[in-house]
Amino acid sequence: MGAKGVQPRDIARKFPRAVQKALEETVNKLEDQFKKEIKSSTWPWHSVGGAKQTFRKNGRVVGEPRDIVDLGNLLDSQTDPQQTSKYSFLIKWEVNYSAIVHDGGTLKTGGFYPARPWTKTAEDKVQPLGYFADILRRELDG
Repeated sequence: MGAKGVQPRDIARKFPRAVQKALEETVNKLEDQFKKEIKSSTWPWHSVGGAKQTFRKNGRVVGEPRDIVDLGNLLDSQTDPQQTSKYSFLIKWEVNYSAIVHDGGTLKTGGFYPARPWTKTAEDKVQPLGYFADILRRELDG
C-alpha cells in the first residue's frame, strides 16, 4: 500500500509551481473582493455637520450605510495585479484621494472623512493565508 500525497522526492519539482498557482489564485480572489467591498453598502458616514444623507456627484442621494462608489473613478482605478517579485504582487488605486477614502482624515475645510478600509474587510473575508494554504495543499496532493 503506497503513501498518499506528495512524496519527498517530488516536492522539489512540484513545490515552485504549486506556490505560484496558490499565490496567483489568492491574489485574484483578493482583487475581486476589493471591488466587492468598494461596491458594498456597508460603510458608515459621519460627515460635516453629522449629515446622514448626501448628494453624490452622480446625482444619487445616499444615506448610511453606503458604498464607496460615486462616479466610479476609485473603483475603476484599481490596477490589475502586478507581480513585483517571485512571491509578491501589487494592486493599487490610482486616484489621488484613495488614501483618504481608505484611511479617513480631516479635510482642509474642517470636515472629517471616515475611514472605509476596504482592503482590510476584503482580507477579513478572504482569509488569504488560509486560502493560499488550501490551494497549495490541493496542488501538492494532486
